[in-house]
Amino acid sequence: MNINTMTPADELRADAKLKTASVTLDSFRKLASGKAIYILSVNLEGMGLAKRFRRLGFKVSGFIDSRYTHPVDGLPVHDMAAFFNYHDASDSLLIVATKDRIWKQKSLKRATLAGYVRGESLFTPLDLCPYFPTIEIAGKCNLFCKTCDMGLPGANKGRGHMSKETFRQVLEKMTSEIPFLNSVALYTWGEPLVNPDIADIIKIANEMGVATEVSTNLESHKHLDDFVLAEPGQIVAPCAGIGERYERGRTGGTWDNYLKGLQRISELKRKHGLNISLRIMYHIYKDNLDADYDEIQAIAEELGFIVIPIVAHLFPGQVLRYALSGRKIPEVMQEAEENLVFGLEEQLQFAEGRKHKPCHILQGFPTVAWDGRVLHCCNMQTPFVGNKAYLDTPLDEFIDVRDQSSFCTKCMNAGVHRFFDVNMKLQEGENGREVVRL
Repeated sequence: MNINTMTPADELRADAKLKTASVTLDSFRKLASGKAIYILSVNLEGMGLAKRFRRLGFKVSGFIDSRYTHPVDGLPVHDMAAFFNYHDASDSLLIVATKDRIWKQKSLKRATLAGYVRGESLFTPLDLCPYFPTIEIAGKCNLFCKTCDMGLPGANKGRGHMSKETFRQVLEKMTSEIPFLNSVALYTWGEPLVNPDIADIIKIANEMGVATEVSTNLESHKHLDDFVLAEPGQIVAPCAGIGERYERGRTGGTWDNYLKGLQRISELKRKHGLNISLRIMYHIYKDNLDADYDEIQAIAEELGFIVIPIVAHLFPGQVLRYALSGRKIPEVMQEAEENLVFGLEEQLQFAEGRKHKPCHILQGFPTVAWDGRVLHCCNMQTPFVGNKAYLDTPLDEFIDVRDQSSFCTKCMNAGVHRFFDVNMKLQEGENGREVVRL
């Protein structure tokens, strides 16, 4: 079955189309005139907004986040309770940038009670910028993880890296087309730290007022110091256990290199006072949620990382083909499935029950691949949106082509867009720790 071929049953879903910003740059300038701008939450998006606002000529008065007692990026950070008690809503404009859905709703409600008006003096980042784009600076990976498409035979063939010169051109175009673009991910399928231009790429983004998120396996340390000292907004270091279990999940990598990488990042951040958010995305398997997880938590606490446990899954590109046409999952992924908490069929059934819900990665657009083409989905290696290069084509044209495609509708109707729901929590059960999906 061709996943791009339309059938009568695939009438385009309205929620498969991209949303547009509800506030333009000109209208925001009028609303912000004479007012102090505050950003609630010191996270990647919040820090990115602060950079972008200042780049656009707005004055940012500070952050609101009770977790911080010191300035961030040269801006004061206010305690939330104190802020709402002492600041006049008529003199300020508030952006609620927290990512947690429950906390976001509570914050918006509290702001409304304090006199802020939605759409006039109260906004979320999505009101200004409905996109969280990806620029794939590295097309090749130095590992071959069994759950990932890059673990398949020949995955690196014909792939390369994006140069710093091309990156600058891409980001200049992106910020001109998306004025309130505040943050970008610099990874999809490759390992960013094998790109020799990585440090310069981070510096270019910072210069242009855009925060960066980089996920790295930390196997290569050649450019690590320069990368960290360039000060990306957020470093994500995925992990799948300790020792041999780590190396099973990160096939081709070594636990020793990973741990040394964590330690070096922490050392550089503390020594130079760098403003970098550090996260370990901990992939939960059947056998790494007890002692391994406790050890990772201890390491993270010592080194200043936050641990976020997520359910390990097969990447959805192969899963989509299986769900739509019955095409067999590659053998290497079948091997990996044996260690997953939830197997392929169980997870597909779970996703099927949520197929009516929206896609949680829809806003990850545009995804510009290392060679300049635009991917339809940041979670898939194909298809591309048309055959044109991002630098040669207006963003609106890509959006039109993308929104007329049946690709997302087919994926969503099969529930595969919810297959990669990795949010979870661990709780103590009768037989030890258990995974509870959220």
